[in-house]
Amino acid sequence: STEQYVRDLLGEYEAASGGKLRVRFINPDDEELQEQAEEDGVRRVAHQVIENDSVSVREGYRGLVIKHLGESEAIPVIQDPTGLEYTITMKIKEMVGDKTEIGIVGGHGGPTLAEGLTGLRDTLPTYELTEVTLDSEIDPDLRALLIVSPAEPFSEDELRRIDQYVMRGGSLGVFGAGTGLEISGPAPTITATETGLAQLLGRYGVEPRSDVVLDWQCSRAPMRGPMGLQVAVPYPAVPIVTFDDAQMEHPALFRIPTAVLPFTSSLAVTSAPEGVSVEVLARSSENSWRQDPAGVNLQPRHPREWRASGEPGPFPLLVAVEGQLPSAYASSASMSPGAGEGASDIEAPAESEAPVRILVAGTAAFMRDEFLPQAGPTGERDLSGALAFALNAIDWLAAESDLIAIRAKNIEDPALEVPAAAQQAEEAARAAAEEGDEEAVEENLEEREEAMASCDRKKTFYRWGNTLGIPLAFALFGLIRWRQRNARRKNLKL
Repeated sequence: STEQYVRDLLGEYEAASGGKLRVRFINPDDEELQEQAEEDGVRRVAHQVIENDSVSVREGYRGLVIKHLGESEAIPVIQDPTGLEYTITMKIKEMVGDKTEIGIVGGHGGPTLAEGLTGLRDTLPTYELTEVTLDSEIDPDLRALLIVSPAEPFSEDELRRIDQYVMRGGSLGVFGAGTGLEISGPAPTITATETGLAQLLGRYGVEPRSDVVLDWQCSRAPMRGPMGLQVAVPYPAVPIVTFDDAQMEHPALFRIPTAVLPFTSSLAVTSAPEGVSVEVLARSSENSWRQDPAGVNLQPRHPREWRASGEPGPFPLLVAVEGQLPSAYASSASMSPGAGEGASDIEAPAESEAPVRILVAGTAAFMRDEFLPQAGPTGERDLSGALAFALNAIDWLAAESDLIAIRAKNIEDPALEVPAAAQQAEEAARAAAEEGDEEAVEENLEEREEAMASCDRKKTFYRWGNTLGIPLAFALFGLIRWRQRNARRKNLKL
């Protein structure tokens, strides 16, 4: 089945290329072809062969090589066709196209391409990521500028250079500008940061806040339980965000049903300039709340120990701005030449020279090495919802959307929803915890466990029903038909 899938897929590539791509299937059954396969990077592997009701193990080759103008790229072994279309397309684009240049702002205490963002760089082989300092004019040829989790303030001149770049038609992505995250200790810590970006972005229509959003629609984290055993408990600091059909139509979220946005802060949507689109792409759930980072203990613990003491949600977590923006400093007198002593000599158009794209997210954790899926033996990573969003976001900012539709086919399946009875029990437990009624908390948590156990039993029933029930029903139908035919034969009269 894998071979047939690969043959069909490559046939589609060949048909779509208009004669620019040729496909050959080679069976390296002699020594010369085997040496050529090894030289091209295809590895010899052992695989099972089923013939004449027997299973044997043979060595062979099932890899793929792409050659173009004397260069070659290999997929050494095709174990599973999942994600193969995306991998092939990436390799073709990497070989035949010039790399798109993206700038990442450095020098402000955030992660860098050398430390913290190496995984992101490796998952973007069709881009040239370069570190940008803001002590001089930003190269206008950069297709997008990314600011990832800054921890130190930007000077007014640096903010003006960012504005100048945007007014010249550049795209801007800002991730995690309101808080700083430290995860090297026994428990993560979040601190509020004042970088000055809120004042700049607020004039574009969105403003990052220095808070932390906690949400009961969340992932789980290990907690040390009785007798030293680890137990997975709800961890509100890592919200799971769901996207509706309208949000999934945006290229940055194309066909992504859910994503995990760890340690995020909220965003405030300000008054947008006329003719500019400000779209909220992601919100926390109705069971969320926001708090000052200074008062949040992020140690994983029992659900009843979390207190929803802050402002209740939902809150915007991801906002896209698109359109012809006025300069954030258009009304500043110091922008005019000769405005007096201390005036800035950084000039920018009063309005962007073309429609621009700005994307602001409350967290940058999903871009950092610590949170990315581990790379496999071939260096590839599973496209989780958050990683797919990060790649889609950069593609959208750089106006390079070719891969978004293909990437959407390989996103992991969304998690099953928690049963309604379990959710109700969780909400009742939270309410009881706020009132200090520990007995009620225990009762509601027991009800939740029973609801989850009931759900697990149903899933087991459906699994075995599909595995055994359908074949048994089919066999029973065949047996009944056989008995009916036998009965008819006995009643035949000549």
